[in-house]
Amino acid sequence: MLSPRERLALRGIARGRTSMQTAIAMRVSDRQVTALLDSAGGKLGTRERAAMVHRAYKRGQLDAPVFLDGSVVGLLMPDDQRTVLVGLAGGATVEEIAVGEGLPVSEVRKSARCMVLTLGAASAPHAVTRGWQYRLLGTFTVRAGRV
Repeated sequence: MLSPRERLALRGIARGRTSMQTAIAMRVSDRQVTALLDSAGGKLGTRERAAMVHRAYKRGQLDAPVFLDGSVVGLLMPDDQRTVLVGLAGGATVEEIAVGEGLPVSEVRKSARCMVLTLGAASAPHAVTRGWQYRLLGTFTVRAGRV
């Protein structure tokens, strides 16, 4: 179970804040936020921040974000971007996704950048939150425009 401060640090990055922005909001140092996220990652079983956010939502350690109408986003998101989103949420790195898909790392990095833009996110952890909001991730998942 995450501590209240770990939850607060994780909520910051889930909302698209950087570690420094989260530190300022929490009135602590950037190093303390990093330590809190490292501790949260240990409890959640991953060191990848996007996966931390996803697992915290799945386990009820963070309140599930408010659903948004993602029908257009779901229809517009190409399969390569969806694959990256699901991979990052699952704890894979860009390099691991590239190997798993048999693609060059540069191509997967480009898909990751495009995925963040498509979702209107500030970062990969924030993209996971957007994935939950648009029902691309989580208990209610939309695939290729279908429920």
